Amino acid sequence: HHVTGIEAALASGCTRIGLVEWEPGRLSPEHAHEFTALGLVLEGGFTLRTPTGARVLRPGDTFELAAGIPHVEDVGDQGARLLSGRLDPAPA
Repeated sequence: HHVTGIEAALASGCTRIGLVEWEPGRLSPEHAHEFTALGLVLEGGFTLRTPTGARVLRPGDTFELAAGIPHVEDVGDQGARLLSGRLDPAPA
């Protein structure tokens, strides 16, 4: 059995896993998170834009976005549903 990023994240203490739904054409303002974000696209798709480039994510694709990386989510005309979790920084 191939372990996905989400399964690995759950095993490593990923918290606040939830379903995220974005409307078609949504364009987020550039922002960053204080946690590492992980996701699995279920339906639709979006382009994840970061300083190092853009990545188109479709159903079945997974992503991991490190804490502090500025990014924009550019949702396609189908909208997007994804399973998302956050990997909080280890307590100091």
